[in-house]
Amino acid sequence: MVAQSITDLIGNTPLLKISKNVHGLQNIELYAKLELFNPWGSVKDRTAWGILQPHLDELGTKDVIERSSGNTAKALQMIASIHGSNLKTITNRIRVQEAKDVLTLIGTQIQELPGKSDCYDPHDPNDPVAYIQQEIAQNKDTYLYSDQYFNDLNRKIHYDTTGKEIVDDIGDVDFFIGGLGTTGSTLGTAERIKEHSPDVTVIGIVAEKDDYIPGIRNYDEILEVGLFNPDFYKDIVSVNSSDSLESMMKLIRSDGLLAGPTTGASLKGSIDYLQEIDTTLDTPKKAVIIACDRVEWYISYIKDRKPEWFGEAREERWDDNVKQSASVDLDVATISDWIKKNSPLIVDLRQPISFKTVHIPHSLNLPYDNLDLVLNTTNPFRTNQKILFVCPIGEKSSRVANYLKTKDVEAYSLQGGINAWRDQNLPLERDV
Repeated sequence: MVAQSITDLIGNTPLLKISKNVHGLQNIELYAKLELFNPWGSVKDRTAWGILQPHLDELGTKDVIERSSGNTAKALQMIASIHGSNLKTITNRIRVQEAKDVLTLIGTQIQELPGKSDCYDPHDPNDPVAYIQQEIAQNKDTYLYSDQYFNDLNRKIHYDTTGKEIVDDIGDVDFFIGGLGTTGSTLGTAERIKEHSPDVTVIGIVAEKDDYIPGIRNYDEILEVGLFNPDFYKDIVSVNSSDSLESMMKLIRSDGLLAGPTTGASLKGSIDYLQEIDTTLDTPKKAVIIACDRVEWYISYIKDRKPEWFGEAREERWDDNVKQSASVDLDVATISDWIKKNSPLIVDLRQPISFKTVHIPHSLNLPYDNLDLVLNTTNPFRTNQKILFVCPIGEKSSRVANYLKTKDVEAYSLQGGINAWRDQNLPLERDV
């Protein structure tokens, strides 16, 4: 086989029948669509090609602009490069160092903004979409906006190719399970499968609340994605990052498939959903997941969560045995009076870029990641002063406050976080 262009190698990926010792299902055959076999290593190669292919005549005179934190940006950059253009990505979600390093290596211009976990607000001028619109308005005829979260070409390429290939290869499909990021690949693929197998059960996979799995969103975040239609799915299954990595590693070691954390999440979610159904079946059924990308892109992410896999001992953490108590959570409706009465030290746990963007007056910034490292070795706070911790939605701040209570610190958490403060129209400051 000789390819005339690297884009000729996008698609036509094989299906792998996952062994039973991986999934444990007796009456359901589980297949993985190996999208990691695409030329740039992910399912997003199709997405990028589907979006840019109708606009190839504009490349060379326009650069591409997008809000992507990884695989889509990588594929868009490669397609743009071979057609004489470049990519600018404006994003609030780059959280894996390898993704940033690869994008920088291949020439992508990256503009980073506060992330969803750092109070993303669709009405805030720091939202990536607002930045992109501003950039386009200021540079007319300069950019082609690929808009992966709302562009129907994202869905269409997977309807035309991914779904068709699955049907052509194995015929009827009884269960299709897909991770939900932009949702385009899952939606388009499932729509094509439904045409052939009208009774197929479609399951979406998301990360648990306040957890992070590269490539998919948690349920709260997915509601903001333009292509997401909750009524399309029979069920939405939440999985955590630890279980996803365990499933990923089992697939790697048992079946030799070097797939990444998103694939692990889809595998874990599919097993969780199908196990009970499997026991009721007396005829064989078929299920399909997407093996989205390769494990090599996520070594730092995996090492951070599973150091023992790299021969490093896992040390006991400060939050291993924290017991949650609502007694530390202060209601935003009465917080102003409480602050006036108690004059607490207000500690904002968000990242510096988010803190500079907007924060509670007279608060100081101590990013959660930095405090996390400190608390593993010592308690840096005095016991004779009240402290109010603030994070995006009140979960991390509550965890910290509950722990410090056990160290005799008068620690409290703003219930609902900075989002609740803002929603109450309480005063905020912005660093210029």
